[in-house]
Parts: sequence; structure tokens; C-alpha cells
Amino acid sequence: MANAQPAEWLLRQGTLGTPYGVVRRFAFGDPNRPDVWYRVVTWAPTSDGRELIGWCRTLESAAAAGWDHRCAAESWRHHMAARRMDAATMAAQRPSAAELVRFYRAALRRDASTPSTSARSAAPSSSARPAAASGGASVARARISATTLSR
Repeated sequence: MANAQPAEWLLRQGTLGTPYGVVRRFAFGDPNRPDVWYRVVTWAPTSDGRELIGWCRTLESAAAAGWDHRCAAESWRHHMAARRMDAATMAAQRPSAAELVRFYRAALRRDASTPSTSARSAAPSSSARPAAASGGASVARARISATTLSR
């Protein structure tokens, strides 16, 4: 088979990590010019326990959706645990995998579109830079620290 391609990938962090998602390649339509889609689902040992995250046009976007789901699920679990929710309540209130990714990505876009005021004021300009002999390195470090702490 000269044109054989992998049809399924396990997404995992590191070579020995437990998988967190599965991506599967699907080709629809004309066999000579197929319409290729990638389905990404959550990881479970059997397909009965897997949940659809979404359909993507590229392998890269499918892998990104799987990773975003992993991050969103961890963030949601941390949020619920901080409120001292028990496991049964968490399971009952858990949103679908696709919804978790949608809300997680919306939050990332919202955070990226509203920069913090200290990060804006810490942007160095050529006229405001002190000379290196007058302690410029420590001022630059203070700017970096203020920017880092404000995030």
C-alpha cells in the first residue's frame, strides 16, 4: 500500500503519559479526491466512554482541540475543587467536552483582547531607557517582574 496513512492517533503528554484524547481521520466522497475530516474525542479505554470534542479539517487543529479540552477540563476541575464540591456534584454539573473547549477558547480570546494596565505601562520606549551605566539593567528587570506578576 503505497498511499497508506495512519487513521487514528492517541494524544498524550510525553511518551509514557496516559492518553487524553483520540483523533481519527475520516475521508468522505470521491476516493480520488476525498473530503478529509478529523474527529477528536476524549480518551477512554473503550469507545463507549469517549465523548466527542469536535470535527476539524486538519490534524493540527484536531490535536489543538484535544489539548484545549485537556487544559479546560483541568481548569474546570480545579475551579470546582476550590469550591469544595464533591465528586458526585462535579459529575452532575460537568459540561460536555465540546462546551468546555468552547468556553475555554472564549476565555483565552477575552484575556488576549484585554491586556493588563501594568503590562501596557511597562512597555519600554527608546526615549525612556536609562543608560546601562546608571543601573538600566535593574530597571529592566523591575519592568519584567511587574509585567510577569500582573498576569
